[in-house]
Amino acid sequence: MSQACLFRWLIWTARLVGCWAVLGFASYAIAGDDQALLDAFEREVRPILAKRCQGCHGSEKQKGGLRLDSRASILLGGGTGPALVPGKPDESLLIEAVKYGEELRMPPKSKLPDAEVATLTRWVESGAVWPAGQDVTASKKVAPFNLAERAKHWSFQPIRAVSPPEVGDSDGRTSNGVDRFLWRELRSKGLTFAPEADRRTLIRRLTFDLTGLPPTLDEVDAFVRDLRPNAYERLVDRLLASPRYGERWGRHWLDVVRFAETSGHEFDYDIPFAWRYRDYVVRAFNKDVPYLDFVKEQVAGDLLPNPRRNPVDGSNESIQGTGFYLMVEGTHSPVDVREERVRRTDNQLDTLSKAFLGLTVSCARCHDHKFDPITQRDYYAIAGILDSSRHQYASIEPKAEVVTAPIAAGPPFEINVAKLAEALKKSQVEGSRSASRPSPSMTVFEAFDQPNFSDWGVTGPAFGTRPTRPGDATIEASRRVALPGGWARSDLVSKSASGVIRSRSFRIERPFIQVRALGQGGFINVVIEGFEKIRSPIYGGLTRRIDSPAEPVWVVLDVGMWKGLNAYLEIADGSVADFQGSNSAMVDGQGFVAVDEIRFADSPTSEGPEPGLFPGEHLKKPGESTETFVSRIAATLQRLAKPGTFSNFDQALFNWAAERRILSAELSQSAEGRALLEALYHAKNAPAPRLVLALTDGTGLDAPLLIRGNSKMPGEVVPRRFLEVLGGPSQTPISSGSGRLELAERMTDPSSPLLARVLVNRVWKGHFGEGLVRSADDFGAMGDLPSHPELLDWLAARFTSEGGSIKRLHRLIVLSTAYRQSSHKSDAETESADPLNRLLHRANVRKLEAEAIRDSILAVSGRLDSRIAGAGVAPHLTEYMEGRGRPAHSGPLDGEGRRSLYLNVRRNFLSPLLLVFDFPPPATTIGRRNVSNVPAQALTLLNDPFVLAEARRWSDRERVGPGTSADRVEHAYRVAFGRPPTDREASASAAFLGELGAAQGEATAWAELCHALMNSKAFLFIE
Repeated sequence: MSQACLFRWLIWTARLVGCWAVLGFASYAIAGDDQALLDAFEREVRPILAKRCQGCHGSEKQKGGLRLDSRASILLGGGTGPALVPGKPDESLLIEAVKYGEELRMPPKSKLPDAEVATLTRWVESGAVWPAGQDVTASKKVAPFNLAERAKHWSFQPIRAVSPPEVGDSDGRTSNGVDRFLWRELRSKGLTFAPEADRRTLIRRLTFDLTGLPPTLDEVDAFVRDLRPNAYERLVDRLLASPRYGERWGRHWLDVVRFAETSGHEFDYDIPFAWRYRDYVVRAFNKDVPYLDFVKEQVAGDLLPNPRRNPVDGSNESIQGTGFYLMVEGTHSPVDVREERVRRTDNQLDTLSKAFLGLTVSCARCHDHKFDPITQRDYYAIAGILDSSRHQYASIEPKAEVVTAPIAAGPPFEINVAKLAEALKKSQVEGSRSASRPSPSMTVFEAFDQPNFSDWGVTGPAFGTRPTRPGDATIEASRRVALPGGWARSDLVSKSASGVIRSRSFRIERPFIQVRALGQGGFINVVIEGFEKIRSPIYGGLTRRIDSPAEPVWVVLDVGMWKGLNAYLEIADGSVADFQGSNSAMVDGQGFVAVDEIRFADSPTSEGPEPGLFPGEHLKKPGESTETFVSRIAATLQRLAKPGTFSNFDQALFNWAAERRILSAELSQSAEGRALLEALYHAKNAPAPRLVLALTDGTGLDAPLLIRGNSKMPGEVVPRRFLEVLGGPSQTPISSGSGRLELAERMTDPSSPLLARVLVNRVWKGHFGEGLVRSADDFGAMGDLPSHPELLDWLAARFTSEGGSIKRLHRLIVLSTAYRQSSHKSDAETESADPLNRLLHRANVRKLEAEAIRDSILAVSGRLDSRIAGAGVAPHLTEYMEGRGRPAHSGPLDGEGRRSLYLNVRRNFLSPLLLVFDFPPPATTIGRRNVSNVPAQALTLLNDPFVLAEARRWSDRERVGPGTSADRVEHAYRVAFGRPPTDREASASAAFLGELGAAQGEATAWAELCHALMNSKAFLFIE
């Protein structure tokens, strides 16, 4: 058969098949029982469904909620919607799946043979016939979602107003309300409180709980000798007032928000200034910031109308709270940037909901929560709020303007008024032609020709003032940027000023972005789907460094491969991170950048009339002639050219900064003019701004519900709001901005049943080893029930009524009889009645956390550095800590003696010593650490070079101490455990020193004794 004949045969065959399909569909549509189609279904289609599909999607199992053993069930579909559209195979998910489409691929292990795919396609095309008598009712085994029924769970009920029960047989041990609740439950089991612990045990327990450090020998002795009735209360107050308290409880909070200072993945990029969030948390705990304020600062601290200020330096404290969002583990070059955003938002949402609400909202990403009253719509309502927020490095200086050093003006010189007039007239003519005319292949996104630019946000002072626009709320006004003159410039105030302006969000529709710019050292970035690690090989084209200080150039960014995604532009002069190398670093703000016009285009080549260089008509006063204007500018120049100093950039100077753009070309023709410009616009020795990791608002955009959580399968758009179960079904729609401020207000509503309960439970766990609710991060249906529900509610209500003071909550708990009990087990009958000590008939013996163990070693050795705050100390790197992102230099073995809190938390290079003692990898919220007792811990304490070095350091002090050898042994025990040795311990230590000292020398013997004390249970546990 010739090729031509074969081609004609194929055409006629295709036509016949098409006619058969159309006729079959029509027959089915009319009669519904066309025998030929039904026979074909039974012979060809049903066997495929039974053999290939119904094992996972049949009567016994319905993965993804999909059942494929009846036509009604197929039309009902599963989590992704209807499985097919009769007559339309191209719109049918079932056909997309068996064809192994971009998103759906079924069966998952291997693709069906082409013949079977063709059979299923023809079946759908013909109307998806099914024998009527065999078509069972559509059903799913998944129970219908009933929010009201699920909301009956205990944690969603209002906090009850309960009072401590009356008890009459407590022997005076229930004066604290906490004890009265516990006593009632104990007595119901025939139990009582254990005796109070001795004073040495109490001070060691309390000091570790409130400061994370062992008490000093002098502190122990002073407490033991203090016979005043309120000695214990005085001890509690002293420890709560200690700056070490904030370090201890700040570290607990850092677990909850998965604090880290690098992004993990391959390069483990630094997260610049993350340590400032850590210091913010420590200060907040020490200052006892009311908990509701603490929550608001972290949810929306950048948006608060009246942010909290540091009383020492006036810096903005509130904005620093938002840094926790940005400690996400992140891919450095994701293949799918949209999926990376979904993953990043999911982690942020998971941390937000667990940390503050004790809810696993992230479980609703792919479907309605299986157990809790949280819908998939709830998830995407909050996801939209987070997606509408952006990353910034914000200045926390008390004033927005740059503080500059006095600037000496250059020598006097004469202005050539004639040349000045010519330059001005020329600029005005060019300015009249500056507006670009849109063409079919080009759209002007921004021409910077208005006094205000709606929906442009600002960070830092470099781009000028931010006046209020009519109708703007106060917080919105603080985000707006006003840039006179048709150019967005970062040197309007000073070249040393740094800052960023960010455009409104836009959807990428054209393949090129053209930006007309000039400058030196500034950057233009395209941030796609919030992804900011803009670097090669995939994303390197999304950033451009501007290196044309005198003449404007067209900068072209190719965004063709990201069509359909959301993005925004950054014009940056400092205050952003540079990820082009193997390490991240901040871009300095010593240069400047100016942008005139931004276009979206189909071609990389600019077209249409060029905008004027520096149009100046807008600088004239009303009714002012050109001659008067020129004279005024000349007079200003003459005044500023006289020798003198300028300590501040006042409004006149700001106006002159704008006018200078017209005169730059004329002034630069003389050396004197260039010297004056340099003196005026480059502030020497200006202090670098203090930057913090923070969020800022972006364009408010609602998020689409992703079918089965798949980033490539968007469904309906969900309006931004809080959880329905907590915020109600009729929440006021969020109409502007991200909505984080509204979210913060709704989360902290005094009627919230979760916020106070979750926090109270976290504090309780810190003192008793377990929370009243053991699942500290999950108060939902899959979490544990509270052991003492009325006590939990009483504590939550009291905590709220006392203004959310965490220190007062601590005080209430640690003053209780329950907290002050001995941990020694009593009789077997008592232990049998409460084997897990859930009723707290005694204190729990608790193992110290990793940081407390390391800090205790430093404390007893005398190496502990008492400095508070500051950048983290680089980790000490062993020869086995290898891989990409490995820091260039290793930190000291002893971490400069700093507390473990101040060791740099690098995701890929965490301290092996801390890890072996259950330091949690900072990936998700950890309100309850693992507590293990494994051989690796003993081996680490025996062999770790840090432990050996500190044991030697400690022994060198003890060995030369005063008194006899027995006195020095007693001193060592008191330093290590807060108590003297028992007779057995003293005699064993003396024998050990004598035997080993004779064999290896006194120094070695003492080093080994101190090392042994560090390895003992009494050193590692709190009784």
